[in-house]
Amino acid sequence: MGSSFFGFLRSARTAFLLFSLFSLTAQASLNRLEKITMGYDRLILHFSQPFSSKNLHTFVLRGKGSFRYVFDFHSMRLGSKHPAEGLHYSSKIRSIRLSQYRRSTVRLVVETPEAYAVAHYPLDARSYTVVLPRGSSSIRGLFATLGEPGSSTSSPRTRAGMPVRKKSIRNVSGKKSSKGAAKSVVKKSRLLNDGRIHLKHRYTVIVDPGHGGHDTGALDPSRRYLEKRAILAIGRRVRNDLKAMGFRVLMTRSSDRFIRLHNRTRYANRKHGDIFVSIHANAVGRLSRAGKVKGVETYYLSPARSSRARRVAAKENSVEFKKNYKDSMNVYLRTLTHSKIILSNKLALDVQRSILSQLRSRYSGVVDGGVRPAPFWVLVGAEMPAILVETGYITHPVEKRRLYNARYQDTLAKGIAEGIARFLYNREKEME
Repeated sequence: MGSSFFGFLRSARTAFLLFSLFSLTAQASLNRLEKITMGYDRLILHFSQPFSSKNLHTFVLRGKGSFRYVFDFHSMRLGSKHPAEGLHYSSKIRSIRLSQYRRSTVRLVVETPEAYAVAHYPLDARSYTVVLPRGSSSIRGLFATLGEPGSSTSSPRTRAGMPVRKKSIRNVSGKKSSKGAAKSVVKKSRLLNDGRIHLKHRYTVIVDPGHGGHDTGALDPSRRYLEKRAILAIGRRVRNDLKAMGFRVLMTRSSDRFIRLHNRTRYANRKHGDIFVSIHANAVGRLSRAGKVKGVETYYLSPARSSRARRVAAKENSVEFKKNYKDSMNVYLRTLTHSKIILSNKLALDVQRSILSQLRSRYSGVVDGGVRPAPFWVLVGAEMPAILVETGYITHPVEKRRLYNARYQDTLAKGIAEGIARFLYNREKEME
């Protein structure tokens, strides 16, 4: 009996050791949540291994004046004790809590005083985004320092996910940074003035006011309001605002001259642009609808899914869109990569949201025309995220006057510039 008892103990100890070894091995193979960073109105979670959405369970706990959005990440451990340390957010969020809820489950809880339409999605294999309420965080700050030479050991392309040349990595003045230089930029900026956000690189933005020269673009029924004039004025203001924020800005045209569509992105590629934004004004063909159709729309290059997007693209392409161009367009669209479409889509979403926020703070009746894919020839061939902004309808009796109004142009330009900055800031956070 004694020998059988000690045999049982040896077997139990062996089983325990095997179980412990198995548990340690299993834990070692678990994915780890390394850190959480704050983007613009979003959290970005960074993992040590590829993460599958199948391992995520979400639900909402509602209380009196409290909404807790719970995200359970299974087969996951915390990579450090404080991966969410240093997050700053506004009163739109009551708290953000992170814990090792179970042995292999990490729980993230976002508590807000009011309900909101939460969204979450993967950015890439090892990062995930949780969208926060609007106004949770802010990039309303001066980009006083955009990076210094040698500040990053990796190449700009891998850090930001876009083609940035090393020679352009410098501070906003192009000289050694100093407190005096930063102060001079603060005084210069009319845009973002209640904080300071740092980008790692100095980016080049190509601003493309559409049409020009003999190509007037859209006309209002009286033929006194010309698209080419309004959007050139808006383009110049976008340039000034971006420069005040520290960006390097180039324009495809800064005067009333005609440039062929394919030469615009060719110029952007030659100048190593990081962002391409083409600015236009919309129009309707039938006079009976001129007083009804209005709104701001932003497009990115992709096969059009709606008849409306196809009509808008056909109007902008009509200046030189012949059959041979149509064939080339179809070939090019088939070669577009998913990642390129996604980046341009994100840029369009950030710019559209920023434009609407700026305009609605001063003007009533601003209509959100949405973000749409469309086959615009002017965007074909761009090697960087590229969008086309339809700033309003020049055939609408109210919008046409606004598009010629300096204050309205300033507000709209500020929205475009801030949307571009927002996109780049979030992109850098995603790539950390």
